Amino acid sequence: MAIASTSLPQAEPPQGHPKPHSRSARYDVLRVSACLAVILLHLSATIVMDRELVWSAGWYISLAIDAATRWCVVGFIMLSGALLLSPDKHTHPNAFWEKRLHRLLPALIAWSAIYLAWRALFWHQSLTPALILHDLIAGRPYIHLYFLFLIAGLYLVTPLLAAIVNRLSPAQLLEAILIIGMLAMAANLFDFLASSAFTMFVPYLAYYLAGWYCVHVMDNPPRRYALLIGGTVAVMTVTTVYLVYALGLDNRWSFYPFEDFSPTGIALAIAMFTFIMHGRISPRIEALAQPLAPLTLGVYLAHPIVVELLRYGYFLAMPILLQPPYYVPVTFLLTCAITFGLVTLMQRIPGLRRIV
Repeated sequence: MAIASTSLPQAEPPQGHPKPHSRSARYDVLRVSACLAVILLHLSATIVMDRELVWSAGWYISLAIDAATRWCVVGFIMLSGALLLSPDKHTHPNAFWEKRLHRLLPALIAWSAIYLAWRALFWHQSLTPALILHDLIAGRPYIHLYFLFLIAGLYLVTPLLAAIVNRLSPAQLLEAILIIGMLAMAANLFDFLASSAFTMFVPYLAYYLAGWYCVHVMDNPPRRYALLIGGTVAVMTVTTVYLVYALGLDNRWSFYPFEDFSPTGIALAIAMFTFIMHGRISPRIEALAQPLAPLTLGVYLAHPIVVELLRYGYFLAMPILLQPPYYVPVTFLLTCAITFGLVTLMQRIPGLRRIV
């Protein structure tokens, strides 16, 4: 997720801009929208991967929700690029690294430890030192924590990227984004994407640069956002239905349209990001997002524990809530209420504030 109080850069309103419709307000909307999309993705994917529910009405609806939310993590990466690639933020690389990693590393270390303990105590996994080391090197102590490792890699190369961006013309920057993006797509097709904690950021450089380009360079963004976004989600959903039918639920290629470096995944991420940055958004939505935006990192990091505890509670007390008509909407509302409230409390405690 793009990183705020702990690692997401805080957006400052440009001089002379009112908060409604300002770039800072759009950043807040993006962060909150992406955070909510992460939770919806987590919930809908649980239904999508349930063999007993495949081809049911709930499965189709969950698949469409899954498709529509696949832009979320990439949206955070693009936001970080838009905020951090300004040359004026990099008078000295060491100062940038010290500031960003001072915020990021406590969260990375603490939440890695928390989720390793969660795996051992809640899921009763046998975590040997070799397995722990393997998962940390892979950047995946838990399924969603790869983002912290990914963003750390991007931070390390940000001063160099900012200097390069400052020297490129808009046309050259666009060419660089397209070249890196096409290389990432090709690597993904051949299952050759970088997959360790030290290299997983490399293919995402295209999105990182694209975030800067879409906010600071793009002059005439497309205006038919509903058509772009809705059409892409429809193509993703229909194509995936066919692939699941043809290849089965377990085949990696069945969900290729949902991947970050598939043509449809790229189109959806850029369309959603551009819509939030340049489209029409109500000032009420912008005002609503403002107090929630600083909580989004903590919500991203903590929500899987809340979801898994809720599922366990459903299993013990009300199994019907595990079924599609209820599971996604009820769990989404409960998870948002509990997690945003929990993170609000954590931010008031000095020792915990640094990790959310």
